[in-house]
Amino acid sequence: MKKIFLLSFFLMSISIFSQVSVFEAKKTNDRAVVEKFIRDNPKHPAVPELQRRLPSLSYGKSSTVAKPTITQMTENKIEKTSKVGTTAAKGQPSEQAKNTAAVLTSLFNNDPNKKEAIVQFVNKSKCILVIKISGKKFYNLTVPANGQNYIMVEKGTYNVTTSICDAAYNQNKALTKDLIITLNGGKR
Repeated sequence: MKKIFLLSFFLMSISIFSQVSVFEAKKTNDRAVVEKFIRDNPKHPAVPELQRRLPSLSYGKSSTVAKPTITQMTENKIEKTSKVGTTAAKGQPSEQAKNTAAVLTSLFNNDPNKKEAIVQFVNKSKCILVIKISGKKFYNLTVPANGQNYIMVEKGTYNVTTSICDAAYNQNKALTKDLIITLNGGKR
C-alpha cells in the first residue's frame, strides 16, 4: 500500500511540474511553450491574450534575424533564371512562359514611367519560403529551398515578410526598380 501511495505521489508530482504555468507562458518568447500552455489549458482566461501573441513568437530560444543581399537586376541575370515552356497538350504557352515573356518585355522596356517592377528572390537556405508582400496590393510568392523565384509588382512601398528557417525577415522596401533580393539562412 505504501509503495502504491509513493508511486502515485511521484507520478502526480511529475505531471504537475511538467505543466507550463501562466506566468511562464506570458513571459516567454518561445512559441512552443505558449502553444503547450494553450493546448493543456484551453479554458484558461489568459488563452485569448496568448493566442493574439502567438503569431509574433518564434520557435526555440534563438532570436536570429535574416540579412538580405540586394543587387540590381540585369537582362543577363533574368535570362539565366527564366525557363520558357509550353503546355504539352495544346502547344500553347504555359502560364510560366507568359509570366516570363511579361518579365522580359518589362526588362527590355527602358521606360522609366512603367508601372511594374520585377523582384527576384534568391533563397540560399534549406527551407522553403513563403514571402508575403503587402502594400498597395498583396502578393504571395513561394521560393524553393536553395532556389529562386520572381514576381512583377506595381511600383510602390511594400512590407516584405517571411520566416527563413524560424529566422524572421520583415523589411519595408521601396520597390521602384527591378531588384534581386538574396535571403540567406539564419545563423544558428
